[in-house]
Parts: sequence; structure tokens; C-alpha cells
Amino acid sequence: MLRVSRYVLASLLGVFVLGRVAAAQCPLPDQLDGGPCCTVATPKLPNFPKFTHDALEICWRDCAVSQVINYRAVWSNVNIQQPSGPPCGERMVRLDLYDTAGILQWTGNLRQQYSRTWAETDPGGFPLQVWRFLVNGDMQPVSATALIPCPVPACAPAHNNRVRFTGYVDYARNCAVLPAFYQQAWMLTHACDFIDHHAGFPRAGAFHPDRSYSFVGPAAGFVPAPITPLEGTPGSGFEAMRRRNLTPLGTVAPATCDFEERINFNLLPQQQLCLCGPAAAPAQFLIANLSIFGSCGSSVTSPGFPYLPGFISMGIGTWTIAATFPGVERVRWNAGGYDWTDGCTGALRQEVYYGATTIGGFPAFQITSGGPVAPLPLTFIDQGDSQRAPYGGTVMNIPFISDHILNLNH
Repeated sequence: MLRVSRYVLASLLGVFVLGRVAAAQCPLPDQLDGGPCCTVATPKLPNFPKFTHDALEICWRDCAVSQVINYRAVWSNVNIQQPSGPPCGERMVRLDLYDTAGILQWTGNLRQQYSRTWAETDPGGFPLQVWRFLVNGDMQPVSATALIPCPVPACAPAHNNRVRFTGYVDYARNCAVLPAFYQQAWMLTHACDFIDHHAGFPRAGAFHPDRSYSFVGPAAGFVPAPITPLEGTPGSGFEAMRRRNLTPLGTVAPATCDFEERINFNLLPQQQLCLCGPAAAPAQFLIANLSIFGSCGSSVTSPGFPYLPGFISMGIGTWTIAATFPGVERVRWNAGGYDWTDGCTGALRQEVYYGATTIGGFPAFQITSGGPVAPLPLTFIDQGDSQRAPYGGTVMNIPFISDHILNLNH
């Protein structure tokens, strides 16, 4: 315990010392914390550069790795800022995936919804600031020679060659150097029919009940694996939920967002199994009950119906290079079916959520607008609800907009 405490204090000291050198660069609080309940906030976010690195596609079958394909990923900005200002941290980006011969294989315009920010200290003692965005949108296979069922899901031809993916991207800026230097880590997944072709919504049907698909970057040091450490309680004092206020039908103003609502939560694992294959397949998926209670009266519960059976997560794999971002870090794709009770309006909504979990990585610390720096637990769970764009209404299987954001740690 004493050894851990000394390590945390040394890491904190490194953040403070180097932070003075780079005070004008970061850390930059997002200004979403500390405000009154049900009050509109104005987030402060930097612009992020396009980036390129090697990536992987993982084709899963029966919850096991079926095939791994190498790509060169190019993320470029489509719409960083609208004329009326950033719509509460929402950005449109483009992702292109090229094969090793330089031939474009996949392309898509994706929606990035800002989730949260925190600080890290890398193994060299340099302070980083990380901004996490939740991502969703359609990717399109473009090569006439691409094969079904891998690398292209069997659902693509039935939906105008579109495949909806969800996940996240982390942008990590080194606070000690100029010009700004960023590193990135990300994951996108299209799950099997039980989740991503759910009955009662667009694109429902039976296409690939035993197969899922993931894109991951950077490829360097990443080891695909269906079995990774799991989420679960206890929680910590650094969780929040947040509302966005979508633009009403017939208006053109950008969406607004409220200050964070601090929460307590319980995430209780119920079952580990394969949702996309036989009972004897690797237990790639976790099902858990999630309950959240907010300081402004909001709550989240997992009733087990009508959409998904509570919190669901899926093991993807691990980055294994300790010296480069994100460090030795496990990643899981996640989703969930919850009841949300709004503490501001009293309204109850049954919703579907999508996001990602990362476990491990570099030592992490809270960033606030005026409070003390404190260490964060290294399991980060982020989710956004799935609402029909641009005005709302629960939807599954297709690209969406989010107006409820969940940030959990343990």
C-alpha cells in the first residue's frame, strides 16, 4: 500500500512540475463540471488533427478470432465546427482503411460525441491529457473483391453496402512539448445479429448470428483476445452522467449540454457467456446489472427488457507495449438496455446505449475546473444512448445521435 501511495504521489508531482512548463497547452478542463443541476454548460475542447497509423480488422466467429486483416487507417476531419459553434462536443470525421497494397477497402463518415477528459503520466514521466469520444456511423466496403463473411459482413448487401459500427477514440496530447503532439487509440465493432440487427428496428434480420467484426488501432502491439478482464463494482467518486438537449424539430440552433451530474453506481456481473455462438464457445461477453443514482435526481436501471438484458460487454483484446500510448491496456466493446429517469424533468425513457471500456493503461488523474488533482481507477466505462438523428427517439441498428452520456470508473 505504501509503495502504491509513493508511486501515485510521484506521478502527481510529475504532472504538476511539467504542467507548469506547459501551462498554456494542457491540462485544459472541459468546463462541464461543478455547475448547478439542470443548467446549460459551454464545453471547452481543442481541435484535433487528422492522423494515420496501422490498424486491424478482427473477424470473430463463435466468439473466437476467425481472421485478422491488416490496414492503414486514415482519420480525417469532415466537420470540426459548425458556423454556430460546436454542437456540445459533437464532430463528424471520416475513416478510410487501406490494405497493405494501398487500395481502399473501407470508408465511412462517423459521428464523434465527446464523452470526457482526464490526465495521464506516461512511463517517461511526461504528462498527457486524454479526450475520449464515443463513435458511431456506417462503414462501407468499397473493394469489389472483398469477401463475405470476412472481411465483409453478410448484412452489407442488404443495406446498400452499409455496416453500422460503434466504439470510441481517445486523443492523448503530450502537455510538455510544442508543437502539439498527439497519440490515439480506438476501437469500432459491429456485433452479431442479437445486438446489431435487433428485431423491431431498421436493418433487423438474420445475417451473421455467429459473427462480429472489430476495427482496432494502433495495430502495434495489439493482441486480439475474446477473454479479457471484466467490468464490475466497486465504483469510485469520479463518475458522472450528462444530458444533451437536442434541437427541437423545425429549429436550426445547435444542441446544448448540461453540467455533469455526479453519481454513485453499482455494476453487478450476472453471467459470462458467448452471445454469438454455441454454449461451448469462449465466454467473450459479460451481462451485468447496472444501477446509477445521480446527485440531481436522475437514475439509470437495467430492467432486462425490452431491448438488451442490461449492461453487455464484449472482449476485444489488449495493447501490450508499455512505453507508448495507451500502454498495457485492455479494451472491451459495450452496449446496454436501461431505463433512464430524468432528474430535471421527471421523464422516464427506455433506451439503448453503446460505448467502450478500457482497463489499465498509464496512471490516470482527474481534471476539474478548480478542484484538486486526484488519481482515477483504471477501468473507464463510457456509453451514449442511441437516439434517431437529429431529433430523438430510441433506435437500434443504424447511425444515431446521443443525448445521454455515462462516464463510470472502478
